[in-house]
Amino acid sequence: MIRPGKTPLMRSKKLEKALGVEQIYLKLEGANPFGNKFDRISETLVKDAIVRKRSGLLIDGPSDYISSMIDYSENFEIEIKIALFKKEQWKKDLFSDVEFVDFRNADSGNRHELLENYCKNNNYYNASNIYGNKHLSIISLQKIGEEIAERLGNNISTVFTQLSSGYTVSGIYNGFVNKWVEGEINKYPQIYSCTIPDGNIIYRDYKKNLELNDVSIDDFDVKVNKYTKNLFADEGALLEEALKAIYDTEGKVIPVNEELLKESVNFLKKEEYIDLTVQEGYSFAGFYKLAKEGKINKGKHVIILNNGKSDLELIRLENFRKYSKETITKWTKEWLQDYSDTLDETEEAIEYAMKNGFIVIALRNKTPQGIGVVVNLEFEKVLPTYHLVYIGTKEGNKGRGIASELINQLVELTEGRLSLHVDLDNKRARTLYKKLGFKTQYYRMIYDEDHINP
Repeated sequence: MIRPGKTPLMRSKKLEKALGVEQIYLKLEGANPFGNKFDRISETLVKDAIVRKRSGLLIDGPSDYISSMIDYSENFEIEIKIALFKKEQWKKDLFSDVEFVDFRNADSGNRHELLENYCKNNNYYNASNIYGNKHLSIISLQKIGEEIAERLGNNISTVFTQLSSGYTVSGIYNGFVNKWVEGEINKYPQIYSCTIPDGNIIYRDYKKNLELNDVSIDDFDVKVNKYTKNLFADEGALLEEALKAIYDTEGKVIPVNEELLKESVNFLKKEEYIDLTVQEGYSFAGFYKLAKEGKINKGKHVIILNNGKSDLELIRLENFRKYSKETITKWTKEWLQDYSDTLDETEEAIEYAMKNGFIVIALRNKTPQGIGVVVNLEFEKVLPTYHLVYIGTKEGNKGRGIASELINQLVELTEGRLSLHVDLDNKRARTLYKKLGFKTQYYRMIYDEDHINP
């Protein structure tokens, strides 16, 4: 299975132009295996539960977190149950096929104690998003900050994230601190946390501090609905850790109302064709708000999109009726650029792959954006049966995760019996392939009589 992490960090020149901001980067956490930043936590906690020989996991948290935990638990074949408390009918509606532990009539009102006692008495692992294994959750999310620093280096101005219980803001702060200690960056970026204007204890405490300094801030009446319910946080929130991250980086908490949230997500989808749910759009909404107010300075600005991913459609071509052999060959040559073969060689591979292999095209708005070409080598034992001949994306798609999605589809089509060649100097490609599960087996050498030593 593909591991979470190392998600695309794409530069958005369209947003830069539309909003008048120097450099904008989108961290697409929806490219994780099950489509959310929570996959980073879920894999870690499930593995920890297995190492500790627990009988199963007890889950509590927002819907995306529960979904991710279910997916990873099923993948590792470990039992899972969902904690059910009062006013949580939505859990029953969304996860009807999973067993519940019903705490609605419990004598004690202390959520943490109820979860802990059940786990202790039943040899279960406490996988609550708020109350269980805070340390492992923060470590899992700090990789986001480290990945941003590794990619962009110094002079990152701001990082925008969504604020609920404070895990993400605490995690990315730790990631930047690690990179600063290692000497890879010379300062922390400002962390801007975006959330609902009322009902979040971290924002409430932050607001008190602003009021003491006579700074006016927006305030709104917040109703509990599908867009806000995951951001209400009180008991169990990482109050001190999150506020330290915000204050230490000279960041801010940005309140976002529902109208602005919907407007900003629609704007993002229109400009960049990013697939992002409205309830996970607070980080972009906060950035959008400040950009429209002219409060974003020059520099590099990163927005973490919890379940954002490229809006792509992948199709397998089975003949040359829709796209001719010449057209596909032309795309492949153009999109591979320095790593392409001659026109005749490329056309030969395309023709062979159509008969004995796979050709997959990535489309956005029905316009081709990338291609993957695999041929059948007809080996069963000596070498992997299939070989990835070409993988390329149209100019302007760097960092969008298109190549990753194409390769994942080709791995599925070939049932994992797939090899590829990569230029030794192409570090970016080698890193991507390793992340997707490929390993270095040997170096390929080709006979060329002009290189024979006299």
